[in-house]
Order: sequence, then C-alpha cells, then structure tokens
Amino acid sequence: MEQHKTTSFLSFDFTRSSSPTKTILWSGLISGILDSIAGVIVYYIYFNLNPLQVLQFIAAGVYGPEAINGGIGMILMGTFFHFLIAYVAAIIYFFAYPNISLLRNNKVLMGLLYGFVIWLFMNLLVLPNSNIPKAPFDMGLAIVGIVWHMVLVGLPIALITSKYLKKEH
Repeated sequence: MEQHKTTSFLSFDFTRSSSPTKTILWSGLISGILDSIAGVIVYYIYFNLNPLQVLQFIAAGVYGPEAINGGIGMILMGTFFHFLIAYVAAIIYFFAYPNISLLRNNKVLMGLLYGFVIWLFMNLLVLPNSNIPKAPFDMGLAIVGIVWHMVLVGLPIALITSKYLKKEH
C-alpha cells in the first residue's frame, strides 16, 4: 500500500480528491518551475544574468528598465508575473481541452504545439508591447526558447490536464 502512495505522488496520479483547481494549480506550478529553471540557465549562458536578475528582468516588462536595479520588490514582482503567466496558460488549456477533440486525441503533440504557441504569444505580442528594453533578434536564442517552451511549458500543462480530465470522462 505504501508503495502505491509513493508511486502515485511521483506520477501525479490524481485521485478522487483532485479537482479542476488542484489540476490547474499543479500544471501552472510545474510548468512555471520548469520554465524558470530553463530561463535562468539560458539567460545566464546568453546574458550572464543570475536568477534574481532574471526575475527583475521579468518585472521590467511592467515597471521598465529601472526594475533591473529594483531590489527585492522587483524580484517578488517578477516572480508574481512569471507565475501569473504560467497559470493563465494552464487555465486556458484546461478549459480548451474538453472542447477541442484534437487536444484530447493528440495530447503530446498538442502539448508541444501549445508550448510553441505560448512562445509565439510571448515573443510576438507580450514582450514587444512591454517595457522590456528591445534587443536584436537572435535565431539561436529563439530556437532554444521555442524548444524549452514546447517541452517544459506546453507539454507538462497538456499531460497534467489530460490526466485529470481523462479521469473525469
């Protein structure tokens, strides 16, 4: 019996106590954490930013370039905005899933595609209209960003959502 509990926890096996809220919380949290890890690694490699500077950079989207030197307040705001975006992505997928059969029939492919759509939305709509200082396009960084959003953001949201909603039907 104890083995089953451990296995269930590690595989995110949603039980009768699961709910839509818990499912969205899990998918937003997991995708947000994985996205954070990837962002910290990539932004360190490309721009030599430490994890706290990455969070300040995120806050700069709302508060402008001065957020990069804004201290703990901007670190907290960057964290808030980062997870807000992850949860919005999780909510959208959760409510789209039961209504779009393609999502249900091809969960891995659709999760990867959803990650690509998230990257497109962020890079073509959100970031250009934010207060983040503009930078020249870098194809290498774009490819890395696309892959990480596909595998570490879209895919976990799709798999966690499908696991819960499959149980419901």
